[in-house]
Amino acid sequence: MSTANCPVQSTIDIVKGKFTVEILQAIHDGHNHYGMMKHRIPDINPRILATRIKDLESNGLITREHVPTNPPQIAYHFTDKALCLFKLVPEITNWYGDYQR
Repeated sequence: MSTANCPVQSTIDIVKGKFTVEILQAIHDGHNHYGMMKHRIPDINPRILATRIKDLESNGLITREHVPTNPPQIAYHFTDKALCLFKLVPEITNWYGDYQR
């Protein structure tokens, strides 16, 4: 099977970007506005944060909601696709704990 058709490699390609997992964790924990994510992940460059958010949207993992406040705000939410993916995180963490060198 070529890596282009490998579902495992395709999944890794989606989440391997720097800070991607941290952004997903922030959204999962309710820090779903850009400023909240920036505060939650203080080492992230604003350009990287914006790029990763766009990547997550284009991969169908998060959706953007325009919140009718003054000033208007944008909130990000998990899709069902992201919720299914996020369920794998504890298993990956356990695997790493069991087999790290």
